[in-house]
Amino acid sequence: MSGGKRLEREMRKICFLDIEATGLEAESAFIVGFGLMDEKGEWKHRFASSVPSGEKELLSELMRELENYDLIITWYGEKFDLPMIYSRCLKHGLNPSSLLRKRHLDLHKIVSSYLKLSKNSLDNVCKFFDIKKEVTVTGADMPPYYMKALSGDKDALKLIEDHCKDDLNGLRQVYGKIRSFVDAVLEVEREASD
Repeated sequence: MSGGKRLEREMRKICFLDIEATGLEAESAFIVGFGLMDEKGEWKHRFASSVPSGEKELLSELMRELENYDLIITWYGEKFDLPMIYSRCLKHGLNPSSLLRKRHLDLHKIVSSYLKLSKNSLDNVCKFFDIKKEVTVTGADMPPYYMKALSGDKDALKLIEDHCKDDLNGLRQVYGKIRSFVDAVLEVEREASD
């Protein structure tokens, strides 16, 4: 890697993003929470006080938080997290255009395109790289807990927070394991498009 590219990589402020939504389609689901983690593992999690009224405020806060980062890394974010954020922001009259200008890296896309694994779920990739996950519930298990948390169930909210933190930490560690490979993939793809 040339000195200029290395310096560019070192100067990027990176965050790992995961949203919490009550479903998979924006017409019938709400974003009820989000988690952000930096490269050091510092993290924050926000959960809506109510839906749909709390969703707009939550999205506004998310957009403000993302302004602090140069690169957003997700797992399946190109097909879920970002389109859901765009859709729900626009539904509430918020302009998500600033997010379009951010660099985004979907590690799911890299893994599913370049690695040969039986499953490309974050949990399976973490297992492949010997990254220990603490929480055993999956994203598909979460919607009932969202409803309980929105009703004031503190145990459900704690489980949601633990699950989000665990996923973000797994994502961060996967990136750490394959970062040099990801940089090479992105460089080869850039060269091929020039």
